[in-house]
Amino acid sequence: MVKQVNEQLESLHRTLKESPELDSETHDLLLKIADDIAKLEGNEAGSPELSDAVQEQVIRFEHEHPAISAILRQLTDTLGRIGV
Repeated sequence: MVKQVNEQLESLHRTLKESPELDSETHDLLLKIADDIAKLEGNEAGSPELSDAVQEQVIRFEHEHPAISAILRQLTDTLGRIGV
């Protein structure tokens, strides 16, 4: 599962680099979420706030940034499977 999360985080970082149309606040928030998820490696006890934050971004990006939304949805699903 950790490998899958890492691959999804790498994909998110690549997509963020290719999305200059994101405002800096949104970009920083997504990087913080990615960092928080990366810190969970080896620690299965995650916070409900993290899952909620990721889900909020999935909804927010659904129409304007479908690639980012898809990656975040995959991360949400993976985190849910590992109990985060």
